[in-house]
Amino acid sequence: MDDLHTPARSDVMRLRQRSMWHGFDYELLSPSGSVLGGLSLPTFSQAKNARLAVHPPGSSKGDVQIRLQGQTWLLRHEHTRRGFTNDLRYTLESPAHDVLCSAEVTFESGRRLPVIRLTAPMHAEVMPSTSAWRKRFPIVDASGSALGEIFEPRLFALKLELGLRLPAASLPLQAFVLAVALFVRR
Repeated sequence: MDDLHTPARSDVMRLRQRSMWHGFDYELLSPSGSVLGGLSLPTFSQAKNARLAVHPPGSSKGDVQIRLQGQTWLLRHEHTRRGFTNDLRYTLESPAHDVLCSAEVTFESGRRLPVIRLTAPMHAEVMPSTSAWRKRFPIVDASGSALGEIFEPRLFALKLELGLRLPAASLPLQAFVLAVALFVRR
């Protein structure tokens, strides 16, 4: 039986690629499979503190847009440290640029993958995958207690799909965590 159809998995939000040929549009789905909203990636994403600006100052053309329940939020990023590998900060912002969620992505020595730390509205870390075949990324708090997980619902799929089990999180926070995992862990 599929992971998404068991009774214990009723709190799952999914992110699914809209078309297997086009990787810029994604759907946000409820546990029943109904569309809650979408995620649209720009052709060229631009950091808030980009050295080479393609889009004019103040423009949202370089931002990822998350549409959920009739509202639109901007998922923006900025460089926090530049070097051989760049550390990033992702923020989910309202159209008035009020920050609702944020996450730090850092490259630390001794770790193969970058570290994803959620900093607002909750403090948590997305760990590396614990599975070889189907990706499973545990989400833990500062003490190491499990809060939830990000996972691939199916072993084989024509469209990219990720699921999130994070029971205490709001829908915008769930969409934000899925989007950051898509950018950093895929």
